[in-house]
Order: sequence, then C-alpha cells, then structure tokens
Amino acid sequence: MSTPELRVLVVDDHDDNLVLLKMVLEARGIGCLTATNGLNGLETAQTERPDLILLDLEMPIMDGFTMLEALKADSRTRGIPVIILTATYLQPLSVERGLSLGADEYLTKPINTEELLVRIRSVIRTRKAERELQQLRKDLASMLVHDLRSPLEGIGIALNLVLNQKLPEQDANQLVGMARDQILALSRMVEELVEFHRVESGMAVMPEPLPPRDLVEAIVAEYSLVAQDKGLSLVTDSSEDLPMLLGDRRILKRVLANLVSNALKFTATGEVTLRACLHENMVRFEVADTGPGIPADELNRIFDKYFHIRRRKERPEHGFGLGLAFCKFAVEEHGGKIGVTSELACGTTFWVMLPIAANAATSPSLH
Repeated sequence: MSTPELRVLVVDDHDDNLVLLKMVLEARGIGCLTATNGLNGLETAQTERPDLILLDLEMPIMDGFTMLEALKADSRTRGIPVIILTATYLQPLSVERGLSLGADEYLTKPINTEELLVRIRSVIRTRKAERELQQLRKDLASMLVHDLRSPLEGIGIALNLVLNQKLPEQDANQLVGMARDQILALSRMVEELVEFHRVESGMAVMPEPLPPRDLVEAIVAEYSLVAQDKGLSLVTDSSEDLPMLLGDRRILKRVLANLVSNALKFTATGEVTLRACLHENMVRFEVADTGPGIPADELNRIFDKYFHIRRRKERPEHGFGLGLAFCKFAVEEHGGKIGVTSELACGTTFWVMLPIAANAATSPSLH
C-alpha cells in the first residue's frame, strides 16, 4: 500500500464526526489521524507531525483554543496549518480569536465535505509556497554574503601583495588593476541592490519629459569601452524625431544600462544593438545581442528575482540576478511594458515600451 500524499489530524470529541471525516479523507487518498480531545491531539501532532490539523473547539480536557495556542507555542508544531471546524463558536469574536491564535481557516458546521477538501488543498498549497519563499529568502541572504565577500577578499589580497612585497612595476600595476576591477564589480552589485530595493519598496519615481536619444547616448558613452574591451560592436539605431517620453532619467538609464550590460556580458562575438523607435504610440527601446540565447522554458520566468536564486544553485554566476527583476519593477512603475524574445544560438532581444509625454514635442535629432 502506497504512502498517502498528505496526512491530516482530525481532533474532535464526537465519534461520528471522526468516522465521517476519516472516510472522506481516505477516499481521496489522504491519510487520517484522529484524536478525541485537545491534549491527545497535541501529543499526536508533536509525535506525528501531520501536514494539517482539522480542529474542533468545544472538547473535554483541553479545548480547541487552548490546543491551538499550545501548537503555535511549540517549535515542533508551529508550522502545521490548522483549520477550525466548529458548530458552537460562531460569534465574530470567536472567529477573531481563532484566527489571531494562528488558525488558517475558520469553518462552521455542518461542513460541506467538497468545500472542506478544497480548503485543505488550498491551505497546504499556500503553506508550501510560504516555506519555499522563506527558503528562497535565506538563499538570497546567503548569496548576498558570498557575492559581496568575494570581491572584498580579492581586493584585500591584491593590496596586501602591493603593500607588503617588492614587486616589479608591471606586476604591481596588474594587481592594482585587478583591485580596481573588483571595486567596480562591487559597486555595480551594491547599486543593483539599492536600485532594486528603491523601486520594489514603492519609492516614487520623479518623471519628467525626456528625449529618448539622450538615454541612448548616455548608455553608449558608458558602455562603448566595455564593448571595445570585449571585441564587440555596440551599435545604435534610433529613429529621428522621436517624441519625448515621460520618465525618471536616473531610473530609466539604469534599466537600459542593466540590459546593455547583460547583453555585453553574455555575448562572446558579434554585436549588441540599442534601438529606439515609436511603436503603438509609445517609445520602444530594444537591446539585441548575438549571444547564445535563452532557453524557452526560462523566458517567462526571466524577470522573477527568485527564479535567479534557484538557478544560481545549479549554475553559479557573477552578480545577484536582480537586474532584470529591477527592470521589470521600474518599467511597470512608469506605466510601461517589458519583454524578451530569444532563440538559442541566435541571440536575444529585450524590449521596453514607455509612454510618451502628454503633448510631447519631438526630441531633437542628432547629426
């Protein structure tokens, strides 16, 4: 006989309720444990660790409220979800008390068994998602410590060698250059964290009318040497007479910088193109590369910060993976849209669409 997918503990002092619920649960392949009072239910929960508890309130020896309070005070049982089932405690104050003590649902008898099964699945699914989210947050904290420590250790090693050993000038310059690169990498990571937190926490943007080609020029000025150093071409293709867009200059520059930086990072040969054009009465930016492309099963998760944390466990890479998540938050905060298309071995194109300023004048052409 196979092990049940779920195990539910039913705590109720009425035998007919226990029999009915046990029959309903087991008919759906759910394992069922039973207890006839709160004290016995608490002991069973502590030893068996069920996936969920169905808890009556009016019981001898220890009532449901007392058991619930004891469950949430014990580290062994605190995380077990609880659904209250009661025929007597129907007042709003009782409902409030049960939920404040940590119950996940508060249902009154008689119980519709089909509804109860739906609630059980829903509560367990929600708790599972919460546990996964907590684990991902722990993973993120661990990842941050690791990724911030590594550049600092590299900087320390390089500077100690320069300060404490007599090195040829060429070797000393190389070590100083390595330290400089690590400082720049550290600065980018800190900036990524700060920007992401600023947008995700709802800090207001400061929109103003902006010429789209000003943003393009600023990105080219910042990344042309990076492209040159990698042997890549950084190409621009901007339509003339684009209307002014409405946005926060600093944040939108960071969005485009993240996209161009990623494109340069993952492109080994060829070029990265930054385009700006008018599309569907919005200003559309595109960052296209000739890199390896993104697998199809990752495309609709690429802007999810927790997806990058999961992926880092399997494929460690430099940086936090928050840049694309920041881009999504920032663009949507501007009332815009962001997306990506990609084909393996053929390259990737990220696009951003932003609203134009009301009564926008066209931005000046560059010659």
